[in-house]
Amino acid sequence: MSALHKLMYQRILFCHKCHRSMFVGLNRRYFCHLLKHTAINKLLILLAVLGLISLYPSTISIMSAKKIGLANYVSEAEFKQERIVQAILKRFANANGPDAGKLSKIIVRHSLEKKLDPKLVAAIIVVESSGNPLAISGSKSVGIMQIHLPTWSNVVDFTEKNPFDPEVNIEIGTGILANYLKRNKDVQSALMAYEGSHDIAESEYSAKVMQVYRTPVAP
Repeated sequence: MSALHKLMYQRILFCHKCHRSMFVGLNRRYFCHLLKHTAINKLLILLAVLGLISLYPSTISIMSAKKIGLANYVSEAEFKQERIVQAILKRFANANGPDAGKLSKIIVRHSLEKKLDPKLVAAIIVVESSGNPLAISGSKSVGIMQIHLPTWSNVVDFTEKNPFDPEVNIEIGTGILANYLKRNKDVQSALMAYEGSHDIAESEYSAKVMQVYRTPVAP
């Protein structure tokens, strides 16, 4: 092999990512290779990100927060509903932390599935159990939405579904409430049916629920 051929061979590079050969030096193909498939590419990206953060730090923070906050929601409206429910639980049931966030998501999901206002469901939970998933009443109502076992044991198999599990209890409770609203066409009457009361004058239940429900909270 001649010296010229050796020189040419040493200056030829084959890139397995580009799937092409190229001369090493100042030419367009080799320059594109450097930008796409070498550490130079990573360095340029890093410099661009650092520059963007230094120029627009607040924008980056807002974008990151929105991405994290909306990650598990179909829409921004649903996200706001969850924030409202969480505010209700925090104010009236002293619910804070990750458990309150998880509970709020369960409430919103099951409420919207049954075309209920999540804030109304949260108000019922506050009045019924103060957000305690292990609550038991003297009339054998249990869980966070106080499902009356003697009434609903013929409809729900509680040996298969644990009524003390908030997911299960809220699923059942929102189903019961949706049925009462459909039959009564009136929120107050539906609330009375949910409690099991028959005399509005003797029960303060619906008034307590509506007081919590009508309390303005910031999402």
